[in-house]
Amino acid sequence: MTRSDMIVELLEDFGYEAERFSLTWVSSAEPDKFVAAVTEMTARIKRLGPVSSQDASVA
Repeated sequence: MTRSDMIVELLEDFGYEAERFSLTWVSSAEPDKFVAAVTEMTARIKRLGPVSSQDASVA
């Protein structure tokens, strides 16, 4: 199991959406890929909305 898999599992265990985590490998020579990754993640988080303590449950 990779670290990113463990992070996703922990998020789900605590009641958060796994979509709140993303790992994208971007080289410093790929600024367009970086911009696309940040833009996509920002849109995803806005779509999911804020996290409140009522939304998540402790495992």
